Amino acid sequence: MIKGLWNIGIKTDNLEEEVDFLRRVGAKVVLRERFDAGEGTSLEYAILRLGGVRMLLFPKTIFEDRIEGGVPPGLTHAVYEVDDLETEYQRIKALGAQVLVEPREISAGFGRRKLAFFRSPGGLAFEIMQILEDRLS
Repeated sequence: MIKGLWNIGIKTDNLEEEVDFLRRVGAKVVLRERFDAGEGTSLEYAILRLGGVRMLLFPKTIFEDRIEGGVPPGLTHAVYEVDDLETEYQRIKALGAQVLVEPREISAGFGRRKLAFFRSPGGLAFEIMQILEDRLS
């Protein structure tokens, strides 16, 4: 079952400038670091909170190479928290979503998560995420 929106993903060509701008708008930096995203990929990112919404900013998405034409800067995907990743993964896949990233477990400054990425038939990229350990609360 999808519990709710956890964050929105934003790709930026210049992470430093975007974080600085959003801070001046009123966002609070929650976390900023680099982590191992798997498959030999290391990603720098920042989590900000603005108006009660978490924003995950990064220079490249982990599913970028799976989207024809790449992923342009701007809003990239929505992240939905789930109680049981495997059950939701199978359900959404059976509904016809394109799998962008198979289920995997990751660990970073925010804690441990199980996640998977999809693309809807209409083109919406989204992630489902099960929190295993939360270091942001």
